[in-house]
Amino acid sequence: LSGLLQTNDKVALKEITRQLRLENVVEDKVFGSFAENLAFLLEALRKGDRTSSCPVLFILDEFDLFVHHKNQTLLYNLFDISQSAQTPVTVIGLTCRQDILELLEKRVKSRFSHRQIYLMNSFDFKQYIRIFKEQLSLPTEFPDESFAQKWNNNVQHLSEDKTVQDMLQTLFHYTKDLRSLHLLLMLAVSNVTVHHPLITASDLHEASKQYRMDSKANIVHGLSVLEICLIIAMKHLNDVYEGEPFNFQMVYNEFQKFIQRKAHCMYNFEKPVVMKAFEHLLQLELVKPIERPSVRAQREYLLMKLLLDNNQIMDALQAYPNCPTDVKQWAASSLSWL
Repeated sequence: LSGLLQTNDKVALKEITRQLRLENVVEDKVFGSFAENLAFLLEALRKGDRTSSCPVLFILDEFDLFVHHKNQTLLYNLFDISQSAQTPVTVIGLTCRQDILELLEKRVKSRFSHRQIYLMNSFDFKQYIRIFKEQLSLPTEFPDESFAQKWNNNVQHLSEDKTVQDMLQTLFHYTKDLRSLHLLLMLAVSNVTVHHPLITASDLHEASKQYRMDSKANIVHGLSVLEICLIIAMKHLNDVYEGEPFNFQMVYNEFQKFIQRKAHCMYNFEKPVVMKAFEHLLQLELVKPIERPSVRAQREYLLMKLLLDNNQIMDALQAYPNCPTDVKQWAASSLSWL
């Protein structure tokens, strides 16, 4: 089962039924609830004993996604049956998250064997290039032999291309996780059409740009000018106080200094309006409170931290449509005028 495909227990149950070929048995029965359906399937697995039963191996890919299913019912029942001495069942979870045990409910964790095997990628860059070729190449049994040959020759040329190698080396140094390589190749292959049948180096470079796209910087592109100004005010506070936390009142004061200095380019918003814009940045998780706010705490004085660095802010401003020149200059300005 894959956590990406079996997004809830009901879908997972359907897939288990299909793979165990129990559709005909299930079709004739009417189940009052999901729990009954699951109980029936598990009962079908329980029939027989260690000698006559066929062993069942459950492999749960993207195991961390199954943890988010409601009440972890599927995991609980699978672990429970694997512990019983009747049907030989083994459950293997595959995940990149090392904190997975922290996400398991107590009752599920108690039924887990706590056997963990860590697999680290130890290949070098030459092997990485070979994996790149293997993942992209078409198999010998591909129906259209002439196309497969053209495609595979093209893949060979790509693997020898200096610009492609440089781009792959950057990804290799960033992460050896093959899922990152698969995502990159998936983005590149999605450009293939009847009129563009072979992948080019520029397809891979475009995919690399998409892969490395900064999601937080993208959020900044959709902000209002007022919200941009608040982020710039926080940037200046970070520079002045060397990353120390700030509160809304400090950000508001900083914004007021800018308004008084460049009164002609920005409307002087009322404080409640500025507060609402600030709260929107909180919702977007561009700003984060240092500690959970208490009921009595005044919102203006809660300590906050900006979750964008200076480079992200400046890059986002360059791409921000119709950003006032004064606002850009304020972002890039030194601290001498403060």
